[in-house]
Amino acid sequence: MTNREALLSGINDIPVKDISVTKVLLDQDLNPDGEYQPKDIDNRRGVDLALAALILVISLSNKSIKELDFQITQHDIDQLLILRNGILRKWNVDDEMEESATITDISDLW
Repeated sequence: MTNREALLSGINDIPVKDISVTKVLLDQDLNPDGEYQPKDIDNRRGVDLALAALILVISLSNKSIKELDFQITQHDIDQLLILRNGILRKWNVDDEMEESATITDISDLW
């Protein structure tokens, strides 16, 4: 099994562009066509972090677009981001999307 196949197994049947898969693997310094080595912790970590990056790409893309009566369907982003956050926590990687401004007191309103 290649790194690409291992990564795609994590998203099941969600269609993604091949270039997106290649990019997230290369960002983790993994050869997309290299052999997946589950016993190598660096290889497993790289594929998991590539999956987290790919989940972000998927969550930003449309699930489907219909032309008649123009309709765009989005993926269930909340569940995808929860999965992404779990993967990042597994490898002790900070989630840069988790930090957001929160109004805790009405005096914080501007």
